[in-house]
Amino acid sequence: MSDPRQSPTSDIEAIPENLLREPIDYLYADHFRQRVVCKLLDDIAYDPGAPEVARLATVVAEYMENDLPRHVADEEQDLFPLLRARCEPQDSIEGILSQLSEEHAKDEGLSSTLLAGLRRLANGQTPKDQAAFLEVVASFAESQRRHLAWEERLVLPLARKRLSDADLPKMGHNMAARRDIAFPGDGTNGDLTAGG
Repeated sequence: MSDPRQSPTSDIEAIPENLLREPIDYLYADHFRQRVVCKLLDDIAYDPGAPEVARLATVVAEYMENDLPRHVADEEQDLFPLLRARCEPQDSIEGILSQLSEEHAKDEGLSSTLLAGLRRLANGQTPKDQAAFLEVVASFAESQRRHLAWEERLVLPLARKRLSDADLPKMGHNMAARRDIAFPGDGTNGDLTAGG
């Protein structure tokens, strides 16, 4: 009997680079990927000895080592400062941004323990302290889900409302630079309709 939580795919799909032209949409897309990571962590915790766990652990570890730090930097270095500059007092954004920054720091602390366990699983070994590892898995996934809910209910809608037309391309450029890719459209001066 298969686990009803089993997902049809365990791969984390890449986000199309062109979406960097719409950086808020890019963040939403990366949030979807973070939900996939949380689901994979649930699968790992459900049966750490399953044959698929080594592959799942590899996929999650690669995301956490490469993509998650970029996403956090997108928020901490671009999105949050822009929101602080653009939001109105009635938006009451400072409290939630401070809380999210604290959670970023807490999750960074959890990620070293989580990554150590994931690397062992990826190499066909068990974590040194499996009970502690599974506790960290649950804590990290819970924190990520709570974090995503706050951002999608409050932060990103406010970003759509408050960020200016000049803010978004700058943010997109910075996000592209973090990923070592050219900002889409730079060769055409940003005109998607150029060149027929």
